[in-house]
Amino acid sequence: MRSRRHHERGVALLLGMFALMLLSGIALGLMFMSDTDTNINRNYRDAEKAYLGAVAGLQEGFERLSPTAADLITAPSTLPATAAATGVVYIINPDASGAAIHPWDAGNAFFDDELCHENFPSLGLSNVGARTPCPSAPSATYYSTATSSSPYQGTSGAMAYRWVRITQKVDAAAVPDTTLASSYYVDGSSSGSNTVPICWDGQHQLPLPAGYATCNSTPPTGLPYLRTVYRLTALAAAGGARRMAQMEAAQDPPFVTNASIDSQDHVTLNGALLVNGYDYCNCQCTTDVHGNVTCVDRSGMSCDRSRWAIFAANNVDQPTGSETIVAGQNPPIARNQSWPYDITALINKYKSLPNTTDARSAPYNFTCAHSDTALNGLTCGTSSGQSFGVPPAFPPNPPDNPAADPALGTPQAKLVYVPGNVQLTGGSKGNGVLIVDGDLDIHGGLQFYGLILVRGVIKFTGGGSDHTNIYGAILAGQESMVDNVLGGSASIYFNSCALSNAATLNQRSLVQLSFHEVMY
Repeated sequence: MRSRRHHERGVALLLGMFALMLLSGIALGLMFMSDTDTNINRNYRDAEKAYLGAVAGLQEGFERLSPTAADLITAPSTLPATAAATGVVYIINPDASGAAIHPWDAGNAFFDDELCHENFPSLGLSNVGARTPCPSAPSATYYSTATSSSPYQGTSGAMAYRWVRITQKVDAAAVPDTTLASSYYVDGSSSGSNTVPICWDGQHQLPLPAGYATCNSTPPTGLPYLRTVYRLTALAAAGGARRMAQMEAAQDPPFVTNASIDSQDHVTLNGALLVNGYDYCNCQCTTDVHGNVTCVDRSGMSCDRSRWAIFAANNVDQPTGSETIVAGQNPPIARNQSWPYDITALINKYKSLPNTTDARSAPYNFTCAHSDTALNGLTCGTSSGQSFGVPPAFPPNPPDNPAADPALGTPQAKLVYVPGNVQLTGGSKGNGVLIVDGDLDIHGGLQFYGLILVRGVIKFTGGGSDHTNIYGAILAGQESMVDNVLGGSASIYFNSCALSNAATLNQRSLVQLSFHEVMY
């Protein structure tokens, strides 16, 4: 027994050393795994910080393009080109490191390696595929700069984005890639021009149409107002991570109709009716003893004669001796026209604005019940003496900034949404935009300054000595069994000043059209 124990001496030491080595290996493995997890978490944190920083940069650019911004920047007025510094704006956001942020310099740590992929031929950049780095920068000063107004810029607390670039969008989403058959164009075709800017009509993006000088210019006769689409690109860096994101945005264009009355349905004329398509804002009209209307330029203004009195997608009754229909266009009534409006989209847009009042709530408290005969399924009954905003004194004078009616007080524009059929009686009044998601029957007079938007048909059915005076425009839709009926001692004047005043109610001065991350 003693001999056997003698031969087993040292086994416990060897087993202990082996166990220690095993535990040490496990500990080292755990430490390595912990370091790996830490690095993964740090990388993830930096990537998320960079991504959120890029989003924050886009938000600053978006806010500073809004017309009401206190730190408004001048938006690019041309497409990017080396001939002028009016096509690209960089917002620079320095941090505490003091590192130079020169996205226009190919040798800079924050070089704009995306610009050459966006198909601006006037920058003189090489056309490279979407997966190929930009080999160089433009050879001339093609940009202007602004300093970020975000909190803590220039300090250790600065947000992670280093720059935001703002350009106009052109009709080519990207330069052709070697793996793709063609670029993508806004109109959905496989060909287009990367020298054509993209416009926003309030509902769709489209290449600048023929006849328009720019997206922001006054449109040709009978065509809608447009606004420029801007593309915003932001680069952010955090730790070793970089993220780039893009946004497209545009200002909603002012909504100006083709005529005093635009109707999708047949229009029936009757009664003592006046419809004047000359723009009251800049035209001064007089009527002689024979009822002939003459309109001339207001002092210091140019009379807009481009609108019709009535513009209809269907037929319009021939005027009789009791109706006065005048406009700068000849004839003053445009019948059986192609219908340019999406009334459903317009109603959905207006009713969703944050400052729109639903007529079922105070101060109106309309009671709207379901009805099989209503376009939108609701009928809101009859209401009298309503105030949909406070109009100015009629006739508006001066036309571009009319004085208050002493009996009503300071003019006040409102957005009011009526969710179904309604009849207004007893001398209602308003200012701004009245949206009726059904049919509108005006019986008993109405004094309104702005836009009346009706999904169905509108009827002026009289009301004794109460007159209807509308300065602005009416946009009426369609119903299968009933025509739009105009009459009942109504006077309707096209007035771009009233429509512009109504447009200020849209608080979404800039609309985000798209957002995506750029693979950087």
